[in-house]
Amino acid sequence: MLVGRIKAIAPLPNAYFVTLPEHQVGFLQSSKKLEIGAKVLAFVSKEAHGKKYAKLTTTLPASSFSDEQKKLFKEAFTHAAKPLVLFIPDIIKELQATYDIGEIITDDIPCKTDTFTSEGLPDVLSDALSPIITTKEGVRLFIEKTEAFWAIDVDSSAASALTLTEINLIAAKEIARQIRLKNLSGQIVIDFISSTQNRLKGEVVTALKQAVKADPTATFVAGVTPLGHVEVVRRGKHRSLMECAKSLK
Repeated sequence: MLVGRIKAIAPLPNAYFVTLPEHQVGFLQSSKKLEIGAKVLAFVSKEAHGKKYAKLTTTLPASSFSDEQKKLFKEAFTHAAKPLVLFIPDIIKELQATYDIGEIITDDIPCKTDTFTSEGLPDVLSDALSPIITTKEGVRLFIEKTEAFWAIDVDSSAASALTLTEINLIAAKEIARQIRLKNLSGQIVIDFISSTQNRLKGEVVTALKQAVKADPTATFVAGVTPLGHVEVVRRGKHRSLMECAKSLK
């Protein structure tokens, strides 16, 4: 939750560009007509992505805050002279809402070893951030972000002992895992190892559809394009881990 100021009027009905803290800009569509310079109490409903501004809403989640909190927010909004952040959601709840988490381990209990290292998390994090993934069978995935979509290429050069079908089926299962792990969203285009047999293409698409069922975020496998690529669409409100890590550098 934050306080912003209307910076400019967007070329849509009741749509505005809003100045946010740290000179960032958000996009807001409101049910009310607002003037340039007016203060607004807003929530980020979708984070900024690439060249797209953060999407804002002025609708207060009814069950998210107590009456006392709402009162404090209104007082802070009234006295705010410049854009500022009023409330940051609990990161643990955000993680639980975004990922399928079974257990959360923290380092608040004194111990002789570093919890982060002892639980093997550096390797997990490295896997989540790497654009190149190699399965234990030798199948490699190359994951790259373009301006319009995520591209995933399947490489079989290190898995010569496997058949084409085996490679693609292994890749399908790992791709579904990487999509969840990296929190990829939007349009995803996958280039599996080419096959002229429609039956084999159907097996791969079926395997991918089955694998994405474990994803708590809505994921739709559209099928095979005329050029032989498989298209996937995944809903998402947050940036991928790879994009978040890049913004911290």
